[in-house]
Amino acid sequence: MLTLGMEYDAGAWKVAVWDEDRAADLHTFPRLGDLWQFLEDLLTLHPVTPIVLPSGYGVPITRAADLLDRDISRMTVEPPGSAADNLALFLAEARRRTLRAYCIPAVKLLPSLPPHRKLPRADLGTSDVLCAAAWALHFQSTTGRALAACDFILLHAATGTIHVLALKAGRIVDGVGGTWEQGGPSRKRLEAALGQDAGRSGEAHHPANVEARSPDSARAALWEAVEKDCLAMLSFHKLSEVIVTGARHAAVTQALGHRLPLVTLPMPGDGYEGALGAAVVAAGLTGGPTATLVNHLGLREAR
Repeated sequence: MLTLGMEYDAGAWKVAVWDEDRAADLHTFPRLGDLWQFLEDLLTLHPVTPIVLPSGYGVPITRAADLLDRDISRMTVEPPGSAADNLALFLAEARRRTLRAYCIPAVKLLPSLPPHRKLPRADLGTSDVLCAAAWALHFQSTTGRALAACDFILLHAATGTIHVLALKAGRIVDGVGGTWEQGGPSRKRLEAALGQDAGRSGEAHHPANVEARSPDSARAALWEAVEKDCLAMLSFHKLSEVIVTGARHAAVTQALGHRLPLVTLPMPGDGYEGALGAAVVAAGLTGGPTATLVNHLGLREAR
């Protein structure tokens, strides 16, 4: 069963064409026009391919053709001209085209998170991070581990943001989003100080942003913040391993490999876990072999 998953990472579109357990076809498109041309060519040969689109801050499972303007607004809450505005334009175009495509929830909409963990934070993990978790769960299931036996922290280090999720019994129960404001300098601002987040690079020059004037200090503060988040999750949820995904997994391993129990997954390409997970979800949504995983995560019950 051929499926397609997508991840939007710092202005680039990562695509995974997945055929169940066979090798995936992976692509990155910096230009939206090239992405649409690729999709047109693929769908000419395989017109009913299920697709899971990058869905930002998420909506309940929704066909692309049924998206409302308010749905797109909820998924992309940044102002016009930002990186998120590119995602909004893409979703509006996907709505216009004839695609067997779906938008999916973000972490905060999942029923597996207790309501009190959702209240103080707007971002517990985008749909791309949820898909990276789905890929980690799928990989573990291929090694013979039951979904209910999958307990781990997911550290998803994309090009522009870093998210941390806690999974117990194969379900997401907690999360720290990439835009979560901590007591000290926010992770988002630290990313900007390092020039990692193209969509928010202007923050690096804000007079209040001391870290921008000392990149080494900003880098140290960023990795310390990530380490604290992971240690807190490991301790509170009584977990023992941190699975690292995303385009910056090598940087995470170099910075924190001696301080955290890190695990990396065998990958056909660097940083494609979100896109591969989206393809896994697409297969599950349409009755494929990963339907059990999709149901276990509670995606259909997200509200």
